[in-house]
Amino acid sequence: MKKLLIILLAACLAFAGCTRKGAEETAPSAEPSAVPDAVDETPDIEAAFCRACVYYLSDDGFLVPVTKRIPREEGIASAVLKLMVSDPVNVSEAKEMGLSTVIPMGTSMNISIADGNALVDLISMPALQTPEEELAMVKAIVNTLCCFPTINTVTLTREGSGGVLENGTELPVRQPEYELNPEIDELSASTGAAPVTLYYPNSSGALFVPVTRYLGAEPNIYSVAAALIDGPKDAAMLRCFPNDTLLLGATLENGVLTLNLSQDFARTAQTEGLYSLCYKAAWLTLSQQNRFSKLRFQVNGRDFEPEAAIPPADINEVP
Repeated sequence: MKKLLIILLAACLAFAGCTRKGAEETAPSAEPSAVPDAVDETPDIEAAFCRACVYYLSDDGFLVPVTKRIPREEGIASAVLKLMVSDPVNVSEAKEMGLSTVIPMGTSMNISIADGNALVDLISMPALQTPEEELAMVKAIVNTLCCFPTINTVTLTREGSGGVLENGTELPVRQPEYELNPEIDELSASTGAAPVTLYYPNSSGALFVPVTRYLGAEPNIYSVAAALIDGPKDAAMLRCFPNDTLLLGATLENGVLTLNLSQDFARTAQTEGLYSLCYKAAWLTLSQQNRFSKLRFQVNGRDFEPEAAIPPADINEVP
């Protein structure tokens, strides 16, 4: 179900470049990608780095992906997971983003990869305080590793054994990527509901949070865009599209995705940076299932661009 960062082309291509160097020493060799490595195109210093997806926890309890540039090395999967361990350096860097690390300090990990499954053994891991912390750690590890093109599922053990953690969280076996931050409503319990990932800015507008919402029918450009415009259900995230904004049309032609909105959307011009937040939220959300090179907003059928907006290359990228 690799539907989070694999949809962000630049991030994933760069990340795939890391894994081609060896996700882990014990991993089977992978076929080279037919797409050029975006990092390798730049010589010298840039060629020594790649981009990796790391998951942190927000103060509101949301798991948030962050794209970080890290040195290329053998055993890159271990190196990425170590960024989530709560040592002083990682805690400080996460705090600067308003986030928290998810793996307890003192934990080490052994990783082996075979047949698309990553086996992660947690060693000397102190107990976490709550079931919520345990589940956040499990989901963060699984989704981080599932960003590697050679990994489809993850199995977690502790000191070589499976079972449950202190607060009852079961260690997963061959777990595919988790749906992140799901909204709980009647549709979420329906067998016919279709999950989609929507991206909303956090309350400060500094980070984008992936939210899983369930739709009653097979998602398409219009239904996903309309769900995004409806706004987040949790007050901890920012509603960037003005209230009462209606989606009048959504088309994808010749690589240009056009969203035609009602007059209410013009109010974004009254707040500096609000249009850019809408633009990034729409780009991140709609690029998951659609390929386009340009995103265009319209108001009542006329192009609307009160400020320049740059497409996000990577989700929540930090140096």
